[in-house]
Amino acid sequence: MPSISVCIMERVMATFELATPEWLARHIGQEDIVLVDTRPVAEYWAGHIPGARHLDPSLFSVPRTDGPALARLQAVLTWSLSALGIAPGSRVVVAGAQNEVNAARVAWALAYAGVEHILLLDGGVDAWTGERVTAAPAVTATPFTATPQSAYLATAEEVLAAVRQAQPAGVRVIDARSREEFAGQRSNAGRTGRVPGARFWDTSRELAADGRFAAAAQLAPAVEDVVAADERAIVYCGGGGRAARTFIALQLAGHAGAAVYPASWNEWGTSDKFPVESTAV
Repeated sequence: MPSISVCIMERVMATFELATPEWLARHIGQEDIVLVDTRPVAEYWAGHIPGARHLDPSLFSVPRTDGPALARLQAVLTWSLSALGIAPGSRVVVAGAQNEVNAARVAWALAYAGVEHILLLDGGVDAWTGERVTAAPAVTATPFTATPQSAYLATAEEVLAAVRQAQPAGVRVIDARSREEFAGQRSNAGRTGRVPGARFWDTSRELAADGRFAAAAQLAPAVEDVVAADERAIVYCGGGGRAARTFIALQLAGHAGAAVYPASWNEWGTSDKFPVESTAV
């Protein structure tokens, strides 16, 4: 297995796009396209889009953001993307059941690993009306070395530094949990409350009435309400999933300066090291 470095090796700005089922039907089978199915494995084996390779989103769950945890994430990315035959220049189409957070978690992890072109199947496998198969495709493993993109991942220490500097110019912490969690009325882990100074983001804005991603022109003004165009947005939630979909929504709306704090409240809310704001909002 290639060696892993915790530090960033080079900067690769990923391109994020939406793929319609019609577009996928026209391009499926092209050599540079890799289709990744992120649904539960039982659903994958019950029937999937031809050529789809299965990838379990839980592989990229990050309970902490210290050095050993990030080294593990990078090792898992190197192993899993190599096994799936993904190259940095592949156009990877990520397909969940719909536009759920686990598909977004995989898309974010691919960008963090250094994959350059990521598409999300808008509406997911449920929107696919073509053939489904039960046999897995033959895949040739390709050596892939994760090239950690620190621009896309924020650690607890980075969030803490922003809090201690009272949200310095250029950094904005965004809370992608529910309004009740933000207000300290309930919590998925440890303490209640929020990261001091964090702004609330309503994740329902990310999807249109039909469950597809909201149009960029509709989403951009909502994004501008919580983060300026020249600010780095650090997004957190309970365990990184909702934050990942918000990260994708920000990218689609044109806000490229976004990062996920993947351990989120599972880490922040369980350690007295990290301050909590719990006043009413």
